[in-house]
Amino acid sequence: SSVLSSQEISSVQNSTQLFSGITVKARSAAREVIATYSVDDIFIELIIQLPSNYPLGSITVESGKRVGVAVQQWRNWMLQLSTYLTHQNGSIMEGLSLWKNNVDK
Repeated sequence: SSVLSSQEISSVQNSTQLFSGITVKARSAAREVIATYSVDDIFIELIIQLPSNYPLGSITVESGKRVGVAVQQWRNWMLQLSTYLTHQNGSIMEGLSLWKNNVDK
């Protein structure tokens, strides 16, 4: 589990995929990825945490700051991202791309 979670976090750190307006930080010691999306003066923050028994356990998707987004819309985005990462074996970078597309809409 620790090797797989380390590989997933390092793939985020070493990713060459760039998102306009998104800053992605990976913290391997905490097994988490923090994505901050900024538009003008608005910042939206997303925290993805890998469990200690990854990939057997569920990935936790939490919201940090979510200024300017309705609660129900935000919950839908979190559910969609969590489902994608947990049940469809998507990578974190692909999940962030999906989340960014939702926010852009």
